[in-house]
Amino acid sequence: MSNPQIVGATIGLALGCSIFWLLRRDHMLTRDGLRWLLVAVLVVIYGSFPVLNDLLGIFLGISYPPIIPVLLGMAAILVKLLLIDIARIKSSVDNQRLVQRIAILEAELQQLKLDKQKTDNTESVSKAQQQDKN
Repeated sequence: MSNPQIVGATIGLALGCSIFWLLRRDHMLTRDGLRWLLVAVLVVIYGSFPVLNDLLGIFLGISYPPIIPVLLGMAAILVKLLLIDIARIKSSVDNQRLVQRIAILEAELQQLKLDKQKTDNTESVSKAQQQDKN
């Protein structure tokens, strides 16, 4: 193994161990952790066998194979940004719906308070009238 292969494999193993530790400590959701573990395995494989990158470049017709990991990384970042945006939009919609529900409940509570006040006033007026008759 050459020095770059050792470094790549070490980075992948360190990443995998870190992800496993985060999963065990419940700092990361299992489904997210499994994706990151897959990334760590791919880093170990790529770091250990860089010839695979050259073979993939020949297969795809790319004349400069070292650009493949850069392109894959950029694609992964774009997918992650898309997923983050989808989650943000969903959260925003949920927040708007919760605000609307709270407004409806506050309006209903206000109406109930007004109805109770009217009922109490009507009862006190009728009691006062009965006392005046007596």
